[in-house]
Amino acid sequence: MAHRILVADRPESERRLATILAGHELVLVRSLSEARSALRGARFDLVIVGVHFDESRMFDLMRDVTEGTQVVCVRSQQFQSHAITLEGLEIAAKALGCSLFLDLTWYADDETGNSAVRKLIDALLSPAS
Repeated sequence: MAHRILVADRPESERRLATILAGHELVLVRSLSEARSALRGARFDLVIVGVHFDESRMFDLMRDVTEGTQVVCVRSQQFQSHAITLEGLEIAAKALGCSLFLDLTWYADDETGNSAVRKLIDALLSPAS
């Protein structure tokens, strides 16, 4: 079953996320204003937001997602600063309602790695058995 997914991340991540999410209806946005407009105009089954989205505005977007919508936060590339810790970001994201925090750098950008990520995302989209 195809799901409607809002993907808010940097352009460098779009190809990989489109490959992972093949078969779903994707709405790709690159700025917080585009994301807010998309959220006002349509219902989404899932929102995927990158840590580096629109100058690190991941948390701003998460506050705009309606309750009941699954949110996946992703890190698609290494951090530029050592002051940012992945664990701190994950804790904050989960406190704001993130369903899954994925570090894509831990998964190879190949069929095996992308399939593993797809299984994690599909588990969120599938009703509990």
